[in-house]
Amino acid sequence: MRIPRTCARTLRIACVSAALAAAAGSALALDKSGLILVAADNAPVAPVNSAPGMPGRADPDRGAGPDMSADKAKQAVEDGAITTRIKTKLLATKDLKSTGIHVKTTNGTVEVSGTVPSKQQHDMALDAIRSVEGVSSVNDNLKVSAR
Repeated sequence: MRIPRTCARTLRIACVSAALAAAAGSALALDKSGLILVAADNAPVAPVNSAPGMPGRADPDRGAGPDMSADKAKQAVEDGAITTRIKTKLLATKDLKSTGIHVKTTNGTVEVSGTVPSKQQHDMALDAIRSVEGVSSVNDNLKVSAR
């Protein structure tokens, strides 16, 4: 299967952007509208006169700081990359109707839902997903339904 030139270009730009962000100590993530968000380790510090619990001030009891948001953004980028590799693998798998398969990745755990027309297709889809690098486990909610 051939990938259209515009898709290949977009994928190449996204990979280069992610590599540059990682090298610079920050991470990229896509929001639902397709915009790229950047999380950097040099996040602004709250003003000195901010009381704990006020907006713009980290709660000392939570222990969450700028490093936590950068880690979350990096994990989101990794999960997005895994999801993209899975969808590419499913599309490239011969004799698999993958248009009804939905994939969501969280911390390397893949949740698969949707429908496939046969048990054989179900097994092919799960084998393809498990073969993708970075997948730690698979939650199978994929249904077999003859249309």
